[in-house]
Amino acid sequence: MEDTRRAAALLADAVRGGRTDVEDVAHVVGASAALDGSPLDEVIDLVEEAFDGAPRHVAVRAACLGWAERAVARVHEAGCEDPLTSLSTVPHLHSRLGDVYRAAAVEEQRAGDGHVLVVVDVGVGRARSSLETSVRAIEVGQVLRSVYPGGETVARVGPGRFVVVSARERADATTLALVGVLLGRTPAGGAAPRLWVEELPPTAEDLPGLLHALSS
Repeated sequence: MEDTRRAAALLADAVRGGRTDVEDVAHVVGASAALDGSPLDEVIDLVEEAFDGAPRHVAVRAACLGWAERAVARVHEAGCEDPLTSLSTVPHLHSRLGDVYRAAAVEEQRAGDGHVLVVVDVGVGRARSSLETSVRAIEVGQVLRSVYPGGETVARVGPGRFVVVSARERADATTLALVGVLLGRTPAGGAAPRLWVEELPPTAEDLPGLLHALSS
């Protein structure tokens, strides 16, 4: 609920300031409310309050679209995870990154100012069976969630490659070294993983190319 109140306050500021991104901010208000489980009528109330009772149609529409998109995503949330590893799928990773870009736009920042992708590649040797590969994926997921326990999106983008949507300050050399150490202590072990930080592209339209490259 705190995120929704904050987004609503930003919308009111945008309206008072005559900013050109009012629709984008209203979209974030709707999406935040859906994540909080708030009904659509409360979203409309928040937009009306921001406009002192006389909201613009385009702003109401944007907020409703944001709420609907996120509400549908919540309904299909279970389908956004690999049933064996519980790690996010590439489509869900793409959706989550879209949220990052929209939130950054509201703050008049670039998505890459606050977030990066931490990439872990443990490799998949030819000798590994599909079961061994899956067990390794479960281990990697457990390690990444222990190092990033704040609800960060952890996705599996390839048989042996994983991505974390991380705050920039949590992608430091010390944290990456910890990931490497913990992965070396897992039962499956194996060769030392490759870890690196991938910068986010300038716009959300560039995401499909990046995710395709990471998945290859």
